[in-house]
Amino acid sequence: MKITSCEITNQKYIQIYLTKEELESKETKEVIEKCNKEKCSLAIFVTGKENYPEILEKIVTKQVELMSNVC
Repeated sequence: MKITSCEITNQKYIQIYLTKEELESKETKEVIEKCNKEKCSLAIFVTGKENYPEILEKIVTKQVELMSNVC
């Protein structure tokens, strides 16, 4: 599971990237419940195990590109 977060104009955004098995875990459900209590904007991305590392690499690369363009 990979969790990213950022805050823009006092609104907290959280993204969770995980497999279907991780989505069903108690830990994940606790994280989701905490986000709901804090009234964060939450996005959950589910992928299969076979391409999980590739997808995470693309996500991290894209986030680095976006952060570079913001500054």
